[in-house]
Amino acid sequence: MTEHGQYEQVFAPLRGARAWGVRVPGFIDRDDPVPRFAPMGDTVYLVFDEGYLRVDARGGGGQLAFRPVSEPTPGADWDLDEDEFAVGDYGSHFLGDDGQLKAITQVRYALNDESDRAAGTVRAAEIRFEYGGVLFLDPMCYWGIRLQGTGAYERWLAWEREDSHRRAVFGRLEERIWIP
Repeated sequence: MTEHGQYEQVFAPLRGARAWGVRVPGFIDRDDPVPRFAPMGDTVYLVFDEGYLRVDARGGGGQLAFRPVSEPTPGADWDLDEDEFAVGDYGSHFLGDDGQLKAITQVRYALNDESDRAAGTVRAAEIRFEYGGVLFLDPMCYWGIRLQGTGAYERWLAWEREDSHRRAVFGRLEERIWIP
């Protein structure tokens, strides 16, 4: 079902936006012999030609919330005296490595009983970009939002539909499509 009603306000910031990055916030762990980037997976940023779209895991990790922001920021619970804020770029995994800006062509998303339609949260989402890039976001992983590419939405949907326990707990899935 194509959606241009209730979720229009959620996805409207994507209309006309062109993406060039996918970033995950985290911190530099300097306790290891070699400093490393440690991602904090409850937030993902889509980087656009102008601004960012922040995607957060909500409701104990079972929902995604979307909002435009001007820049990536650490969460309110971060101890910036202890943690050095940084972002890791995963864009080439989902958008390609050609450096071109990519328009969003479609958002496929699923709702369940936990989805807050008034707040615009969704259970999972797949964002498609021109030239074939695909980003699937699933907030139900223990470490945060799982990011995957082509085919992940279909695999996730089949798994969700096979699991009768999940249906009993979270309700039936309702699929929607938003097209700019």
